[in-house]
Amino acid sequence: MTADRSTVAVLGAGNMGTALGQVIASNGHEVRLWSIEADVLEEIQHQHRNTKYLEGIHLHPNVTASWDMAEAVKGAGLVIVSVPSQVVGPLARDLASSLSRDQAVLNVAKGLEGDTHRRMSEALSAAAPGSKQRIGSMGGPAIAIEMARGLPMAIIIGIPDTKACSSAQAIIQNDHLKVETTTDVVGLELCATLKNVYAIALGICDGLGYGTNTKAFLATVALREMAAIASALGGRDETVFGLAGLGDLLTTGFSSHSRNRTLGEKLGAAGDWQLFLRTNTVEGVAACRAISELIEGRGLAAHLLDTLREVLFDERPAPEAVRHFLAAFSFG
Repeated sequence: MTADRSTVAVLGAGNMGTALGQVIASNGHEVRLWSIEADVLEEIQHQHRNTKYLEGIHLHPNVTASWDMAEAVKGAGLVIVSVPSQVVGPLARDLASSLSRDQAVLNVAKGLEGDTHRRMSEALSAAAPGSKQRIGSMGGPAIAIEMARGLPMAIIIGIPDTKACSSAQAIIQNDHLKVETTTDVVGLELCATLKNVYAIALGICDGLGYGTNTKAFLATVALREMAAIASALGGRDETVFGLAGLGDLLTTGFSSHSRNRTLGEKLGAAGDWQLFLRTNTVEGVAACRAISELIEGRGLAAHLLDTLREVLFDERPAPEAVRHFLAAFSFG
């Protein structure tokens, strides 16, 4: 079946999947929103709301619920995958049999696959190798509720097939949401992963009661480490210092909506961060371990990343670790 550019499938009806569906539907496209949460789909279909994930947003009539993934994907010109990173691999295997070679796939998850450390587009491509050139990812500063409300913002997408990338750009972009494109899919996905890790460090600053000066200093250090890591793993500097890296780090590290920043705040204040971790998806924790393992043996100096790894996995108290990092830091 030939893909219909006017129809978009969104797999995952969480906050970002629903927000993207709202934007795309408002742009005049038909959106099929799929989820494993039947109660969420019922509310979307019959009340045009998703109060579990986007409180206060009335969904566009062009957004419809779909209980069957294959039906949601069938004939769609663009398939958006908006599920947690640990679910992308299993979902990809289910999706592959329904995907045709002329359909583009845009991943929204920001992280690495836990057991293989594959980037999200790699995990999707492994299940559907025939679609590899048409599979990419989204990055940049994107708070879902702000997107759904139509506030001015910009994101970045990368799909190897430039025609598919331009088509996805045209589907998503409007007067309020600007969409930059890139061929650096590696750098984009690494930035999307790394910013979650370093946002935890910025949250620790909040928990310790440090001011804006300290937080800006730590953000600068984080950005330098992000650039070094991304470059070592095949990304480009321009990606790190653009929307995918700097832009997303600022949003995730400073926004009250960010779960990674909030986790860091609880760590810095010696709060019950483990409870928060059990009840919220915080991509930066697993990403910290994965990135540390990926760069092991490469001779990279990533001391802030090392400090976070000690806090998250070696039970080193966050206040002690960050205070020591700041005291020992030198530009020499």
